[in-house]
Amino acid sequence: MEMTIEHGRDASVCVVSMRGEIDMSTVPEVRSSVESLVFAGCTNVVLDLALVTYVDSSALGLVVWLDRLLGPRQGRLVLAGANRDVSRILELSGLIGLAPTIVAAVDVSSAVSGLDLSDRSAEPLWTDSLSLAADIEELPGIRTQVCELLDGIDMSEAALFDVRVAVGEALANAIRHGSPGGGEDMVRVMVSAYEDRVAIQVTDSGAGFDGTPGDSDDLYAASGRGVMFMRALMDRVDFSTVTGGGTSVTLVKHLDGSGAVR
Repeated sequence: MEMTIEHGRDASVCVVSMRGEIDMSTVPEVRSSVESLVFAGCTNVVLDLALVTYVDSSALGLVVWLDRLLGPRQGRLVLAGANRDVSRILELSGLIGLAPTIVAAVDVSSAVSGLDLSDRSAEPLWTDSLSLAADIEELPGIRTQVCELLDGIDMSEAALFDVRVAVGEALANAIRHGSPGGGEDMVRVMVSAYEDRVAIQVTDSGAGFDGTPGDSDDLYAASGRGVMFMRALMDRVDFSTVTGGGTSVTLVKHLDGSGAVR
């Protein structure tokens, strides 16, 4: 197996590109190299799997090890560019989406753009705020309003649908788990547009939540997959505790076109 390592614009992002097969004979080399990168400060790792032709349980063990290594450092692991066969093995593992650290990307470029947020402090081009009573009957209307705010942005229909679903999940969680007063509580939504991304922040007044999924092993549970959907559909998902009580979740989607206009 061949392996090369590059750094993104942000020093905390590194890309590990591999060619060939990942099995018990090659995993130790990858593990040693990545461990050195992480200890040197690279807490967001992109594994470029575009030229990987085979993975087995040893590769899945590598992914689990990386999840445990990056999690305490608030890092992310992105599995990028896997072909159909490799993607199928990764999907069978159930790791993507369930582990908060691990996400997938179609290619390295989209993976790096989702992690390289060195410009995230830039001022937004515009910001709008919405609010709704913590009532499930309000969900369809507020989802529609968020999408209407994004109407002037160069965003594909598929990306807009991803945003709609992710926002819907964040709102549902805010109403179901973050509104102890029921319909008397308010959920706040702030939509911000930047040159290269949109950010939607959903804030509730509950007891606080750090984004870590529950420990249920029930694959057929009727609920509990909202955070998995948010992480799978958006480029970045951040949870924070609000002073005075409540949770704020920020959903970030990067733009591929000419940017955010209005």
